[in-house]
Amino acid sequence: MINFPSFFSKPPSLKQLPLKRYRIKFSLDRLVFGVDSIHIDVHISPQVHAVIKQAVSVSMIKHSRSENFFVDDKKERRENEKIALKHVYTNVLLEGINRAKSESEVQIDFLGQFSLAKMFLEEINNEYRKLITKFEILIRTFELSRQYDQHEWLKMKEKLTEIKHNQKLIVRLVGEELFQVMADVHAKNLKNIRESNFPSEYILPDHFFINPTLHCDNVADDFLLMDAYALLIQRSDEPDNYSNIKSIIDDLLSKTDLGRESATDGENENRETKEADILSADGNALEPWLMEIDNIDLMFNCFDSKEQYKKAKGRNESKNILLELKSRLKNQERLLNLFYKKFKKFRLLKLIVAAYEMKIVYRSYCPPLRPLQIREYLVNPGSRKSIVRELKRRESFNGNNFSLAPLHETIRRIKSSSARKKKEHLLSFLKDFLRYHRDLENGRLLKQAMDAINLVKDEKILLLSKKNRLLYEFPLPEERVKEEKPVISHVIIKADIRGSMDITHTMRARGLNPASYFSLNFFDPISEIVCDYNASKEFIEGDAIILSIFENEDTAQGWYSVARACGLAVNILHIVRQYNDKNRKHDLPILELGIGICYKQSPPAFLFDGDSRIMISQAINLADRLSGCDKRLRKLLKNQDRMFNLFVFQNVQDEDIEATADDLSLRYNVNGIELDPEGFAKLSREINLKSIEYPTENNEKISLYTGKVPTLSGKYQCLVIREAAILEVNPETMDAIGPTSKKYYEVCTQPAIYEFIDNHT
Repeated sequence: MINFPSFFSKPPSLKQLPLKRYRIKFSLDRLVFGVDSIHIDVHISPQVHAVIKQAVSVSMIKHSRSENFFVDDKKERRENEKIALKHVYTNVLLEGINRAKSESEVQIDFLGQFSLAKMFLEEINNEYRKLITKFEILIRTFELSRQYDQHEWLKMKEKLTEIKHNQKLIVRLVGEELFQVMADVHAKNLKNIRESNFPSEYILPDHFFINPTLHCDNVADDFLLMDAYALLIQRSDEPDNYSNIKSIIDDLLSKTDLGRESATDGENENRETKEADILSADGNALEPWLMEIDNIDLMFNCFDSKEQYKKAKGRNESKNILLELKSRLKNQERLLNLFYKKFKKFRLLKLIVAAYEMKIVYRSYCPPLRPLQIREYLVNPGSRKSIVRELKRRESFNGNNFSLAPLHETIRRIKSSSARKKKEHLLSFLKDFLRYHRDLENGRLLKQAMDAINLVKDEKILLLSKKNRLLYEFPLPEERVKEEKPVISHVIIKADIRGSMDITHTMRARGLNPASYFSLNFFDPISEIVCDYNASKEFIEGDAIILSIFENEDTAQGWYSVARACGLAVNILHIVRQYNDKNRKHDLPILELGIGICYKQSPPAFLFDGDSRIMISQAINLADRLSGCDKRLRKLLKNQDRMFNLFVFQNVQDEDIEATADDLSLRYNVNGIELDPEGFAKLSREINLKSIEYPTENNEKISLYTGKVPTLSGKYQCLVIREAAILEVNPETMDAIGPTSKKYYEVCTQPAIYEFIDNHT
C-alpha cells in the first residue's frame, strides 16, 4: 500500500530539467589605485556628464509631476534628452570596450560601466536637491512679484510639500527610468561587440542594471517590496522575514538531487576560479540555480507545462515529447505541492495571498498608511479598529475620504481563493522573492565596486592622477583624438658643475656676481637648445640642471629619447667649452661639468606644489650618481691630458653591489658624459650603431660605437659612445687590480675622436 504523505513529501528529481546557472564574474583588482592609494581614479567626459545632468533633470520634473511649473519642460524635450543620453552613453562605453580589447583587460570595460552607474546615482540625488531649490526660489520670486496670486502660491507650496513627502518614490522612479535606458544600450547597442571580444562569463546580464534596490536607502522598504518584488516584513519574530523564507527555500531544495549535485559542482568551481563571483557570497551551492529566475518556472510552473502538454497533444507531437512534458509536469506539481504545504505550515500562505490580492487597491491608502498595515488589516481582524482610527484621523487632517469597501472586497477574494489560485500566488512569490535576493546580491557587489571608484572632478587631482598614469579616462571618440598620449618611458639628463663653491667664492672676492655668471654661461645657453632635442627642464639646483625627455604611447616617430639625450649632452659641453674660451681671455673662472644620462622604460611619477610639477623618478638618483666625481680621483687624475673624460672604478665587493639598487661605483667625471647600460641598450634600438675599434699608443683596443641622431629641426648629429670595463681598485691605495665583467659607457666629446670616426666610416 502506498504511503501517500510520504510519497507526496518526497522531493522530485530535477536532474532532467534544462536548468541554467546564474553566474556573474567581475573584479577591478588588476586596475591601479589612484592618487590616494585607496580608490581607482576615473574621469568621465564632461560632455557625457552634462548630458546625464540634463536627462536626470527632465526625468525628475516628469516623475515629480512638476511640468506645469516649468514651461520649458515638454514631452519632445524629454525624448530628445533620452536620445542624447543613449548616444553619449553608447559612444563612451564603446571607447571603454575598445581600450579593454587593446589592453587585453576586460576590467576596464567593467570600470566604465560602474563609473557611469555611480555618476547616474550621484546626479539623481543632486538633481532632487536642485528641484527642491528651484521650487523654493520660484515661491520666493512669486511672493515678491506684483502679480501675487494666493491660489497659485498655494499650488506651489502644496507641490513642494508633495515632492518632499514623496522623495523616495520620485528618486526611485527616476533611477529606474534612467537605468532602464542604460540596460537598453547594453542589450541593443553593445552586447554584440562584447560577445565578439570577451568570454560570455565576463558580460553582465541584461537585467544587471535594472535593479530597484539601487535606488533606495532602505532595501527592506515595504513600498519598494510591494511595487517591485514581494512584500516581506523586517521583524525577526515574524514568519515572513527575509532570512526565514530564504532558509525554507534552501532547506527544501537542498533535499533534492539538485542540492546534492550543486554541492559537488560548487567544490569544483571553487577550485577552478579565484574571481569575484556573485554566487559564493554565503557559500551556498544552490545559489547558481536559485538566482537564475527562469529556473523557477522550470522547477515549479506546472500550470504552464499543463498548457504546453495540451497544445502538444493537439498538434499530435511525438510520444517522446509528450512523455517528457508529462514527466516535467508531474515533477513540477510535486515540488510546488511540497512548497505549498511547507509555506502553509509556517503560516506564510495567507500572508502571500493577501499581499498579491491587495496590489490593485493598496495605493488608495498608501500613503498615509504603509503596505504592511494594509496587509495586516486584511489578515488580522484584531488590528482593523486601530487602522480604521488612523485612517479617520488622516481624513480629518487631510480632508480625504477613505472608503473601506475595496478592502472588504479584497478580504472576500482572499477567503474565496481556490487552492490553484493560492499556488499561482506562491509561484509568483517565489519568483519575486528570488529576484529580490538576486538584486540584493547584484546591488551589493555593484555598490562595492562603485565605492572603490573616485570620479575625479577636481582639476588638481585630475592633473596629478593623469601625470602619474593613474587615471582611467572615458572620453567620447572625438575627444580621444585631441588628448595627449600617455608617457611610456623617459630619460633623465643631469649636468652638474664641478667646484661651484670655489667659483662662487672667487667671484665674490673679486666683487663679481656668480649668479649672473652661471646664468649666462650655463643655464641660459642650455635653455636655447633643449627644444631641438624634445627635452624639458625639470629642476635647477644652483650648480646643476636636470632635464627630461619623454616617450609617448603610439608616437614611434618620437622614440629617440636616449639618442637625443646624448646629442643634447654633447651640445651642452660644446657650448660650455666655447664660453670657457671666452672666459679665459677675460681671466674669469672656467666651468667644468659632469653629465649623467639614465633611461627608464616606464613613466615617472609626479606631484604638484601648487601649479609647480615635481617629478619623482629613480632615474634622477641614478643620473646624479653618473654625473658625480670622486674627490680623491679628481685630485689623482687632475691636469692629465687624455682623450676620454670618464673613468669608473669598483672598490667594494661584488656581494655588496648586488645587495643594493644604489650605484656604489667610484667615478672620475670631468667634462664627461656617462650613459647607463639600460640607456645604451635603448640607444642600440633607436639608431643604427656601428662598432669601431680605436687604437691607443700602447696598442690597447678601445670599443667605440657610432651613429647619427635626428633632431626635431631635421638635422642629424653624430654620436660616439665608448664602451669600457669598470676597473677594480684597492679601496685604500686606489691601485688598479684589474678589469671587472661590468661595463660603463661614455658619450665622447673630444674632437679628435670625431675626426677619427669621420676618417673610418
